[in-house]
Amino acid sequence: MAHFSDQVHITIGGFTQNIIYYDLKLSQKMADHHYFSFVWKYNAKAVIPPAEQDKAMKSYNGNEVIFTFKSLTGIKLMSKGIITGLTSVDKNGSPVGLHVSGTSHSIVIDGMPKSRTYLERGMDDIVLDLLSEGPTEFYQRDAIRSTYLKEFSYMAQYNESNFNFLKRLAQRYGQWFYFDGMRMQFGQIKNTKIRLINGASLHDFTIQANMSAHKISLGGYDYYNATNIRNSSARTTSGSKDGLASNIGFNQGTVAQPDLTVGAYTNNAQNKDELEEMIALQTAASDANSVYYSGISYFPLGLGQMFMIIDQDTERHLVCIEATHHSEVHGNYTCEFKAIPADVSVPHYTDTKVFAKAETQPAKIKDNNDPEGLGRVRVEFYWGMGSTKSQWIRMIQPHTGAGKGFYFIPEIGEEVLVGFEGGNAQCPYVMGAHYNGQAKSDFYDSKNRIKGWKLLFGQLFKFIEKVGIWLSDPSGNELHMNEETKSTTLTVPETLTLNCKNLIINASESITTTAGTHINETATLNKTLSIGGILDTSVGLDKRLYVAGDSHKQIDGDSNSEVKKDRNVASESKIITQSDLGHEFHSDKGIQNNSSEATRQN
Repeated sequence: MAHFSDQVHITIGGFTQNIIYYDLKLSQKMADHHYFSFVWKYNAKAVIPPAEQDKAMKSYNGNEVIFTFKSLTGIKLMSKGIITGLTSVDKNGSPVGLHVSGTSHSIVIDGMPKSRTYLERGMDDIVLDLLSEGPTEFYQRDAIRSTYLKEFSYMAQYNESNFNFLKRLAQRYGQWFYFDGMRMQFGQIKNTKIRLINGASLHDFTIQANMSAHKISLGGYDYYNATNIRNSSARTTSGSKDGLASNIGFNQGTVAQPDLTVGAYTNNAQNKDELEEMIALQTAASDANSVYYSGISYFPLGLGQMFMIIDQDTERHLVCIEATHHSEVHGNYTCEFKAIPADVSVPHYTDTKVFAKAETQPAKIKDNNDPEGLGRVRVEFYWGMGSTKSQWIRMIQPHTGAGKGFYFIPEIGEEVLVGFEGGNAQCPYVMGAHYNGQAKSDFYDSKNRIKGWKLLFGQLFKFIEKVGIWLSDPSGNELHMNEETKSTTLTVPETLTLNCKNLIINASESITTTAGTHINETATLNKTLSIGGILDTSVGLDKRLYVAGDSHKQIDGDSNSEVKKDRNVASESKIITQSDLGHEFHSDKGIQNNSSEATRQN
């Protein structure tokens, strides 16, 4: 048969005797650590020598404590923790015991803040990875069963301990998260057969109903589809069937206006499905806070345990969200609890607005081959060890648009500056690029007169104020606009091709054309050459002129032709020579006229 003295039992690692204590208090809360304290009379001596007190403080600080609570009906609850503080208790100037305080084992994953990324991972996978960095007995695989079954394309833990990251995930996605006293739990609550009868095993039973507006209206932006996303709801569609909770849900209109047109902005949703999910979770969270039940039980209740309260003819099915175990002296025990209806859709602490706040920071380009062609990049953050690679994130450009805009993408390995929309670590974007000590610019000038850009393989566009402009590539193509000489030089190692409808070249002074071998000119119709002064033509070898039609020549002055060898004139028809004043033929030797038929001179 159970006795009152068996209701509370404490063991401390390294101490083999029965623990004599008083003023025990163990506070437990969901999504939080557990905290305990009690006064420990660890020595039967009326007065403890200071040396023994020092030894005890050195021996037991950091040791494990296990609490076992039992009801007279056989209900049993165990909880363990770690001693984190020991304070001497003095009486009349001499040590008489120790004030012991400590925290649940969940504290082991709430130490050092960490930053890392998870790509294409599920909720359970992430949770197990985080818990695996604690003691192996800290969790069991079957206790990690989240209700969020979608895979995260990207999830960032940013400057958070593992515990705080898990807490944020639980808040954001409406997951049960708590330490049940012995192991971590994520995603589920537990069914029990505990029945509390008001006035017998339950005292000071209190019901708190909270009338507040549950409505929510949110808007956001889906950049992939370039659409404004909106969603709203007056109340949850999957709330608790608890009578009081249902009543508040249906009557909240007394404290809220019905209009849902104007909403708030969120970047915690990237598409309409995520926004719809946020609305559903947040309205369900409001429902979970509609009514609280509290009281003092003589049966031990653990976090996440579902139990029943029988209040005359009314049965209430609840889940424990807070519990404080008291034992003033050995053999005395009560459990002060706070509970909500067991059929709520999400925990009461659900908050879809929560996010990790990140600061603008440098990063390194990891990939720039965006499979969607959106000009995005993937970066690697300068965090600690582990995965630090982002998903595909957008870049700020000076100008964008469909089929147009400014398109400059950094190369792999280059440093960029990353910002976060609204400071949200889930929403990074590239703001620009940085030079650094290992990647300096070729454009440095003490007078800051050089501007320009140079691409990876040497293509260059450079401006030097009051000097000139250069556009060049590694093959030798170069356009040089010289401001000092007021000249422009175009250098092309191979072929220069100009394609246009009309080409007009105006030179106020000279035009010089030089070809190393050939010059070919073709006009499909006409060519007009107008010269105001002298036309000098020099041909080093032969000159050939072919005219398909007539050839007309008009000379207002004399026409002189000097041929150092023979001159031949041939015509398939007549040759007619006419002058107004006369013909003269001179020859140092003879003149011979031949005709196959008649020759006539008048």
